Amino acid sequence: MASIIEDIRGAFSKKDNAITKIILINLFVFVGLVVLSFFLSFSEATQSVNRFIQRQFVLNAPLKEFIFQPWTLLTYSFHHDGFFHILFNMITLYWFGMLLQDFIGGQKLVNIYLLGGILGGVIYIFVHNLLALAPESFEINNISASIGGASAAVFAVLFATITLVPDYEFYFFRLFLVKIKYVAWVFLLLSFLNPSSGISHAAGAFIGFGYIKLLRSGLDLGSPIEGIYNWWKSLGSKKKTSTTKKKSYSKSPVYMSASPKSTPSNEYFPKQE
Repeated sequence: MASIIEDIRGAFSKKDNAITKIILINLFVFVGLVVLSFFLSFSEATQSVNRFIQRQFVLNAPLKEFIFQPWTLLTYSFHHDGFFHILFNMITLYWFGMLLQDFIGGQKLVNIYLLGGILGGVIYIFVHNLLALAPESFEINNISASIGGASAAVFAVLFATITLVPDYEFYFFRLFLVKIKYVAWVFLLLSFLNPSSGISHAAGAFIGFGYIKLLRSGLDLGSPIEGIYNWWKSLGSKKKTSTTKKKSYSKSPVYMSASPKSTPSNEYFPKQE
């Protein structure tokens, strides 16, 4: 057990390991909610508490419901309904995310994942409420009023990857080589067997495609996310430095006789990227 905890700590402390961190967070949320559901299932009172907690991880598309839970634009991307739902999403995320991370780095991978979930959710809300304006006789608003899961975020990563390297090939289940762009499009088209999933996935795919296109032109949509992350990181570093006592040295003959040459020159230190 101790070794597992150490491995998890190592995964979060390691640099350029964003894909593993995202997968672990999804797993923690999934396992945590499953365990919580079990322990809160023994009475009606605790079941109502469980339903309240579960709702914090589900995106409600009707505006009259969403305005009271705007944070679900972020949290729904870390919620999954069942084992196979999270299994498929995490395998797909790992396959394409590792490739994307190698090309553009971990921070931009996180940007795409979060933007895919957030902006994909905004698009889903827009589409749902637009269809709700149609007369009921048209029967076109058959998409779900609520969604959950990392699918929009995963499809953002998936389509960002094929936009960046469309002709890259996977050795598919050790059977044959296939270009990743064909895999991505097949996944997207099949998802429209469920209209709600299809719209959510297409929204995420659009965000991933747009992110790479704009990044190539010099515009990074993820800059606000990086700014928030750097601000949060700076708070931690300030707290650390403020709690560290500054050493003071007496002006001894040894201190006074120290030559300026004893200070390493700038050339001594490697350039930081």
